[in-house]
Amino acid sequence: IAVALLVFLGAVGFGSPVAKYLSAGGFYDPASESSKGSRLLEQKFGESEQQLLVVVTAPGGARSAPARAVGTDIVEHLERSPFVFNVSSPWTSTAQSAGHMVSKDGKSGLIVANLRGGENDAQKHARTLCAESVHDRDGVTVRAGGLAVAYAQVNDQIEHDLLTMESIAIPLSFLAMIWVFGGLLAAALPIAVGLTAIVGSMSILRLLTFTTDVSVYALNLTTALGLALAIDYTLLIVSRYRDELARGSLPDRALIRTMQTAGRTVLYSATTVALSMAVMVLFPMYFLRSFAYAGVATVAFAAVAAVVVTPAAIVWLGPRLDAMDMRRLLRGMLRRREHGRIPVQQLFWYRSTRFVMRHAVPVGLAVTALVALAGAPFLGVKWGFPDDRVLPRSASAHQVGDQLRNDFADDVATTVQVVIPDAR
Repeated sequence: IAVALLVFLGAVGFGSPVAKYLSAGGFYDPASESSKGSRLLEQKFGESEQQLLVVVTAPGGARSAPARAVGTDIVEHLERSPFVFNVSSPWTSTAQSAGHMVSKDGKSGLIVANLRGGENDAQKHARTLCAESVHDRDGVTVRAGGLAVAYAQVNDQIEHDLLTMESIAIPLSFLAMIWVFGGLLAAALPIAVGLTAIVGSMSILRLLTFTTDVSVYALNLTTALGLALAIDYTLLIVSRYRDELARGSLPDRALIRTMQTAGRTVLYSATTVALSMAVMVLFPMYFLRSFAYAGVATVAFAAVAAVVVTPAAIVWLGPRLDAMDMRRLLRGMLRRREHGRIPVQQLFWYRSTRFVMRHAVPVGLAVTALVALAGAPFLGVKWGFPDDRVLPRSASAHQVGDQLRNDFADDVATTVQVVIPDAR
């Protein structure tokens, strides 16, 4: 338990900031024609997929003196940066090119900066450049967008949303465990195993960033899967241990029997889940490969914590495992008489299972119809890559994306570029 606690604390310190080292990209096959074309455009023309787009809006229009002063100042700052290939704007480009960078109403001008660094580093560069130069001044509104900014804001959003999700899921799970286990200590055990699995897999993901690209979306899987498996595995072990004690076994013998049965089931389940997740490593897109990394790491930590920490905690706690029984306290507050051990035949789950077995065909048809009804909207699914619209409307990348789609004649995000490798 002491070693597990040290591992947990180390994983918290090392794995917690992992979102800052992950990328919101990884959707393209590196061997595809489009990826080869993108590399040629970047190497030969300085045209990067990772663009920083800055929209400068002034009440007097994009050609007004305040807009020109702010726009040219931002362009000069970007051109001096080592993170930028090139910059174009309505104030510094040729007249023909500049016309496409002014909105239809003439109030906004668009600055396009092609960033170096690929999917991982360009988003960091975009965050730095925005902090340095993208802010309102002299009555002129300045907003940053583009793919690089969207990736940076997706990372920030996911980090924020994961904290929100955990702050909701963990207390609710703890309350559910109190309802199932009764005792506070027994209920805290699966939560502790789940947190160990989550922060442990985050540490593995951060380690992987030193050698390969990892998608930030893998964190969603890490949190959900880690908590779910930890509760599942710990619940199975503790419940089986209690059943063995109820049959009259001594604590040591009950724990041995528990690990021979429930412990083996946990390892078999973990191996099955890990193998099913591991096959995703065969995909060329690191967005999908990252789910293999996260899945295998999370399952491994959850399984090891369940079969090592859980039995150790059972031995350490001993009779205190069922201490602080909240159900007994609640019955006392409500002045309800405590019943003895209820025969299994009278329990809800036993009776419901018997009902399903007696009416297997109609229940099976009803459940199938319900699942088909719930899945019917999937028939109209439309596939696409995530862009700035996955962000809330308060995000600047989403606001700039909406401006480009609605207010500009040309949207750089929907441009198709053709590159001829051998111009001869």
